[in-house]
This record gives sequence, structure tokens and C-alpha cells, in this order.
Amino acid sequence: MSEYAVTAAGPEMDDVVVRNWREQWLSNNRPAGNIAGNQKDLMLAYIREARDKLQHMSFVARCSCTGTVIGSAACQLWSGPMPIVVTEKVGTVWGVFVQPKWRRKGVATLLMQSVIDYWQSIGCQRGVLLCASEEARRIYERLGFGAGHMLQLDLLTQPGPCLPTELVALPTERITVTAEANAEAHVCEHLRAVWREAGVPCLPDLEERTTAFIVRAKERLEYQAFLARDGGGVVGAASCHVWEGPGSNNSTWQSLIKLGVCWGLHAERRWPKNEVKVSKDQEKASTIEVKARLLESVIDRWRTTSCTRGLVIASSASEAAFYRRYGFEPHNAMVINLSRSKSPISPMELGGARATKPLRSTVSKWMGAAANGLTTEEEAFIAVVRATSAELAQRLSSMELASLRLALPQMLEAALPATHAGKELRAAVVAAQRECGTFVNGSWYTSNIVRFGGGFDMKQLTAQPGKLAAKFDRLADKYDDWTVGNQCTYYGWIASCARAAGELRGKEASILDVACGIGLPGHMLRLCGFQGHMSGTDLSAGMISRARERRVYDHLFIANANEGLAEVKSASLDLVLCVGAMELLDHRTVLSEFVRILRPGGKLWASFQWEGAVDEAGLAIASPTEHQNISGVMIPQLIDEIEAAGFDSKAAIIEKTTCAFYTPSPRQDGTVLPVPYLYLQVGLA
Repeated sequence: MSEYAVTAAGPEMDDVVVRNWREQWLSNNRPAGNIAGNQKDLMLAYIREARDKLQHMSFVARCSCTGTVIGSAACQLWSGPMPIVVTEKVGTVWGVFVQPKWRRKGVATLLMQSVIDYWQSIGCQRGVLLCASEEARRIYERLGFGAGHMLQLDLLTQPGPCLPTELVALPTERITVTAEANAEAHVCEHLRAVWREAGVPCLPDLEERTTAFIVRAKERLEYQAFLARDGGGVVGAASCHVWEGPGSNNSTWQSLIKLGVCWGLHAERRWPKNEVKVSKDQEKASTIEVKARLLESVIDRWRTTSCTRGLVIASSASEAAFYRRYGFEPHNAMVINLSRSKSPISPMELGGARATKPLRSTVSKWMGAAANGLTTEEEAFIAVVRATSAELAQRLSSMELASLRLALPQMLEAALPATHAGKELRAAVVAAQRECGTFVNGSWYTSNIVRFGGGFDMKQLTAQPGKLAAKFDRLADKYDDWTVGNQCTYYGWIASCARAAGELRGKEASILDVACGIGLPGHMLRLCGFQGHMSGTDLSAGMISRARERRVYDHLFIANANEGLAEVKSASLDLVLCVGAMELLDHRTVLSEFVRILRPGGKLWASFQWEGAVDEAGLAIASPTEHQNISGVMIPQLIDEIEAAGFDSKAAIIEKTTCAFYTPSPRQDGTVLPVPYLYLQVGLA
């Protein structure tokens, strides 16, 4: 019998959901003093209304032995921070909480799987959420959530808005933006245009729905409409107000976070007949300029109403790129697409069914098995896994199981399906790793953490040729223990990128893993179903030797990326991957090389240490590696660097994490410091 079970709950569990929301708030180190005094009454009233109007459903997890509630989650149809005027149904979830002693046992995953199943049962095509912590983010990523077009602007750290000068194409003295009290007709007209241009069908009663929403927003949400005029005619509109939805961003439940929302931002440039004819590029630039001026007014309004963040939901990729130019990012907003079958994120994502022949042949190819067969160590490992009762252990091919022999715990967590069968297989793999001597628990790292706090001096290591490579040569045999011990999390990010990788996963793709170390990033890509030709490079011969043991690369070579990648032909790659190393590399040199070796349409996936990082409350995070003469990069600097190198910064996706891994404290007292990272996905300009 399982340790716990998840069931749907009715009104009798509303008090538990409310209490667990409070516990979630406090467990994320948020002050109790910021919770509203009448929070319980407000939430109970919200749940009752949501149950009546939004198909609300709560789920609780109970201990199988005692029946005690150990976790809960609440979900429903998304009422939206904006009028619901399109045919797509969207679900949302909030208040996901698991008692601390029950965490890391799959409880949250099972709660969320129940939520996803419920969304699908009521016809939702998408699910959206705002995650409360990095630990929660990793769970959601394994379930298929990722960054979408729901974007936020941090108003506590972001400087005031400024109009990009390159957008100014024509004299614009005629354009004025004003706050309007009764602009419903224009707001509806431009809201319909937003969705029409995105190719999304609207409901026939858009005007009635929007007007009713505005009436309520004026009463409760500090609503304001802005209109842009050109020579008297209205050429643009935008609406904004504060958030009043479920979860920790509802400013009536707490006073720490106040979220502003913008919707219906649209502009249409209309030129009087007697004016000089303009080009389509000029017309497009002028339209963007009108939108930019409207957005400036919205951001000013957010600040005036004391919002800490602003939120937008872009209707298309091009609109999302427009918002990113102003500093909007996904932050903690995540989206899952429910309208299509779930994209597999690993060779093991088979729905508990069977492996397909193409998959098996692919795994055979990249493990070198076609020529050499399974090694003795792999055969022994497979035998132990198959001796268990795990369903997938019987259904997967030998090659697929062999690919898990050297996978680290974080890699298994990111790669295996978030289902009962996946959990069962992970337990079987870990047991087999322990028996066969390949399980890595990070004990060497943790037992030496005081000594490691002394760190190293990057300036000294790079002052003499070969000194840095020699250091990594010495670390190579223990690097897997190092990365498990420091709780490195970027494998989940790689898996998240892989879900949306499309053709990059195909057999024709060509991939380079830069600073590949012992081969963990490349191994993660293979576990995520990447089939193409993969090369790996590192400056350390010891690291390359360990990477070869994983048999995931078609080609490995030693190179110092700071001196260029002369062995790699220009315009020859579809994907460059570089994680955990950019803080040790010269950005100007390596980014220029990445541009040179990528084909048109190629992508860069890279991580950067985040300098000037702030936590969810807007508080600064001190640099954890200053004593080692290692510094990160601020977001504006990163954007400038990739743009100067030749990447398309306007379409770049930059995700933030306040802790990619932990580094030993220089106090040498056994404590650790979180290392914040920026994760970048970008293509060529």
C-alpha cells in the first residue's frame, strides 16, 4: 500500500485549504504580519464563489496509515485578470502545499497530476500558475509546465520606462495618450483587434463580457483605461488594474505583493489621406511606438497604485517580444498546454506502454551499442533493475535502461515521467545504482564543505596557462559527487527547454556541449530524447576522459573556449549548450564564437551567474563568489552582450532562479550560499 493517497475534497476541507495557504506563505519566509487580518474569511468566501461559478475543486493528500491530511491544492477555471472573451478554456491552481516532513516523496507531484487530470476533465486547453518557490518550480517543470507568454515586470527593481529610440520612425507630435473614464467602446474595439491579429477566435458577446468586467473592475480593482489619439482620432487603447485572483498575489489577502495587470494593449496607425505616403516598415514602427507610449502610461499607473509587479499575457510571440523589450519576463509565471498530447521529455516517457523501434535504435546509436554492445557493467545494472516489480523496467529496452546507469539523482528527477510508473522506475534505478556502485549521494562534497569554503582565486588560476585545466583534472573523479552535493538544479531547466525543442531533437540536428565537464549536460539531452550528432568540448583532459565513459557524445575534444573553437566549422551547428561555465569564460570571445558556429536559425542555451540578483520579495542577494574573484552579469548587461555578439536579443528568453546550486560559505563554518543564475534561450539575429 502506498504511504499516501490523493482524493478530491468538498466544502468540508475549505478550512484546511485556507490554513495550508497560510502555511505555504510562511514556509517561503514571508512575514506573518503581511497576511490580512480577515484573510481566512476572504479566502473562504472566494472559494465558495469559485465553486459556484468557476468549477472550483480542492484535492487533499492523506497519510494512508493515520488519515491525516499532509497536503492540499486548489484549482478551478481561470477567471482571468482580464475579460474572458476567447473560446479557449484555461485552468489555474493555487495553494499547493505539502507538510515539510512529507516533501520529496512525490506528494506534490501527485496533487498536481490530480489537478491536471481535473483541468482536462472540464475541457481546459491550458493551465497557468504563479509558483511560490524554486522547489515548486522543479516539480511543475517535470509535469510539463514552462515559460509561456504570461510575463511580469518587477516594479521594485526595474527602472522607469523609456521609449526605445530606434522605434521613432516619423514625427509624432500628434500622438497623445490620456486616461479616460468612459472608453468601453474603444477598449472593446482594440481588444477584439488584439485577438484577431493573433488568429484567435473571440466569443460573439465580447462587448457584453468586457463591459461587465470593466464595471466590476472600476468598483474594486482601481481600473484605468488609456487611449492614444493622433490628430483627434483614437489609434490605440490599453486597460490596467490590480490583481484579484487566487493565490499569494491577491492584495486583499496579503500586503507584501500587489500585482498590476494590463490587457487589450493595441495600436493601429491611421494616416490622413493628405499626408505623404509612408512605407510599411515606417507604419509598423509607428504602431509599435504608439503601443510603447500606452505601456509607459500603464506602468506609471501601476507605480501610482503601489503595485510591486506588473503582469501581461501576450497574445502571440511577437507581442511577447515587444513586452520583453521593456523588461518583462516570465519570473514565476508558468504555463502548460493541455490541448495536445504531452510531449515526451525522455525516452522513458512512454505512458507506461512500450518502447518504439525508432527510439531503441536511437538510444543504441548514441550509446555506441551498435558497434560494441552492452558493457558488462551495463548488463549487470539492467539485470538488477529488471529484477524489481517496476512496470517500466520490464517494458523498456536494454539500451534505454542502460542510459540510466550513470544518471545523477537530479537527472532522474528531471527526465523520468511524473507518474506512478515513473516514480516506481526511479526507485528501481536508484536501488540498482546502489547495488552496482554507481549511485552518487554527494557525501564527499558535504563532508568536505568546511574545507571547500576556502574556495579558489580565479585570477590566480587563469594567470598561468594550464593551471585552471589542472584544477579541473584533479576534480574530474569527484565532479559527479560535487554536483549532487551542491544540489545543482539546471538539469530541470535543460529538460524544460527540451520539451519545446522541436526539430532540435531530430536525427539531423548537430549539437555542441561547450565546457561539457564529465558529460552531464549532454547526458541530460540524450535522456530528453535528443537524437542528433553531439560533440562535447572542455579544457580539462580529465573531464573529457570521464565524459567519454557516459557514451553520449559522437565526438569529444579538448579546447579552451576562451581561445576560440577553431576545430568547429562556421555555420555548422543547430544548438550550442553551455551551462555552469559562463562565469568562468570571456563573454565577448565565446559569444562571438557561438554566433560564428551556429547555422541560421540555430539556438544557444546557456546559463549565466546572476549579478544584482533579488529574491521574490525584491531584496538583494549578495554575490556568493566575490571572494573567488568570480562575478556574474546583470540582465541589462547580458542583453547588451548577446546583441553585440549577433544574437536576437528582442526574442531572447531569460529565466531567473535565485538558487541554481549552493556554494560553500567563505566563513568556513559549514554553511552554504545560494548561487543565483540566469538561463538564456536565444537565436541568431
